[in-house]
Amino acid sequence: QVFLQTKKAIDESNIIIFVVDLKQPVSPLDEEIASILRKTNKEIIFAGNKCDYQEGIFYTEDYLKFGFGYPVRISALNGINIGDLLDELVSKFVNLPADSGEYSEGAVPGICILGRPNAGKSTLFNAIIEDERAIVDEVGGTTRDSIDSIVKINDKDYKFIDTAGIIRKKGNGRDIEYYSELRTLEAIESSDISLVLIDCSREVANQDIKIIEICMEKGVSTCIIFNKIDVVDKETLDNIVKMLELKLKFADYIPFLKVSALTKEGVKKIIKMIDMLIDERNKKIPENKLTGFFKKLEKESEGIYYKGKRFKIKFIRQIKTSPPVFLIFSNMDDKRRVNTTRYIENNIREKFGFTGTPIFFKFKY
Repeated sequence: QVFLQTKKAIDESNIIIFVVDLKQPVSPLDEEIASILRKTNKEIIFAGNKCDYQEGIFYTEDYLKFGFGYPVRISALNGINIGDLLDELVSKFVNLPADSGEYSEGAVPGICILGRPNAGKSTLFNAIIEDERAIVDEVGGTTRDSIDSIVKINDKDYKFIDTAGIIRKKGNGRDIEYYSELRTLEAIESSDISLVLIDCSREVANQDIKIIEICMEKGVSTCIIFNKIDVVDKETLDNIVKMLELKLKFADYIPFLKVSALTKEGVKKIIKMIDMLIDERNKKIPENKLTGFFKKLEKESEGIYYKGKRFKIKFIRQIKTSPPVFLIFSNMDDKRRVNTTRYIENNIREKFGFTGTPIFFKFKY
């Protein structure tokens, strides 16, 4: 399966860095990859790794039969001659076809797929785009890096970021799990929509809640995907859903979906959900509707009080979308901001929606 992924990566690349271990004889896999590369019209950079010292046995001459010339001798571990490799890479840029400019920065919504290791992120990604683009394996943490793919579904473009999952740090900070965590956090920050996978075959963990909290803090619209419904009975599934609902009382605006990425049951609903979340986070409420709504609410509801004084909104305006941000002028300072924010947010959501999308406020007194 890794070999199939290699062929797919070759097809999608403009420049290929072919790395071999010069401390080892030519292997059958090296020969097979070289044979594939010779049949492409891609720009090839040949690199020989593990050249940490001048002394020792190297098999450089044996690799010349590949037809790529002498390899750039490097040490990835110690950074030796990496500058030369980068110079070689940059020199190939002039031979690349001009960018069509089809995708401009920010034009395509970014969707990240999140969850604990082995929650089914890669399988779900492949099911959505109907292509085995990410490596799928039953060993937790197989997808070590983020794989971004812009795909067209129903004549719309989406950028999916299939992440390595937030994995607990183990040992020292140089562990591969640590870097997977950093890449996942970067993916969240660059995304508009997050699909948070909950593995129905395992109990809901604090780590699942933490992922959702991070998405909320970063202003990312979120949908919770209960995956692997094909391996649990209805009672177990209902209990898991109820358990998560209890833990997410603070964010009851987040929608749920129940799917099986393996059998593709319910997967088609995900794109409709993504479209809805994109519309919700880009929603702009006219100023007159907002002000009129809260003036009417002030007359019809009890409102909230602080030291006998009723909280009143003098003026409210939505100053940003994706995610939505509201500017509020009120008759009080920010001593009771937690209560007032909850009051305003609950009423805005009840009237105007913003399903799955965090809302932010700026107050002026």
